[in-house]
Amino acid sequence: MTDAEWFESVKNGDDAGWKLIWEKVVVPESSGLKSVEIMNKYSLTQGDLMGMLYNVMIGERKIDLFRNDGGSFQGWLRRYVRGFILNANPNKHGEVSLNALGDDESEYTVELPVNDYEVQRKEIWNMTHLCFKDLWNDDPAKAYVMLLKTRFYLSSDEIKDMLDISSAGNVDQIFSRAVKFMRQAWPRRDKNK
Repeated sequence: MTDAEWFESVKNGDDAGWKLIWEKVVVPESSGLKSVEIMNKYSLTQGDLMGMLYNVMIGERKIDLFRNDGGSFQGWLRRYVRGFILNANPNKHGEVSLNALGDDESEYTVELPVNDYEVQRKEIWNMTHLCFKDLWNDDPAKAYVMLLKTRFYLSSDEIKDMLDISSAGNVDQIFSRAVKFMRQAWPRRDKNK
């Protein structure tokens, strides 16, 4: 498929064009060492990149900006994907700016970021561990099941065999109760802060 055909295919929303974007743009661009590091740090997936690219190209009509004047369509798309990865850090988006008020420019307003994502992430991390501690103190078996499912990504069958639980359905039920406990522990902990 030539660049012109690929461009038209993507613009028309054909599956073949978007499949090529996945194979030739999103996967290679997100597989580099630096990209993987950034994506893991900010919980960005290849599916997220594909969704953002679709939104920008089709939703915001940026596809109309492509001019086939020397650069390849693939390279043009890869620059967008690379930009999404490099701008994944939410703290980059709350920069301080000064805006002049009035005609004399003697008054300024300062727009400060309202969310400090690093602090929020740390608070959520700490609160999750406190709630997990409550779960552990209440029922260590529930805590083990939750840990094995959420941190080690084990299946219910693997956990059933490891912890000698009667069935995978029981493991799922224990996990469901652990999640419910954590949801209830969060507001209790939040009130006590």
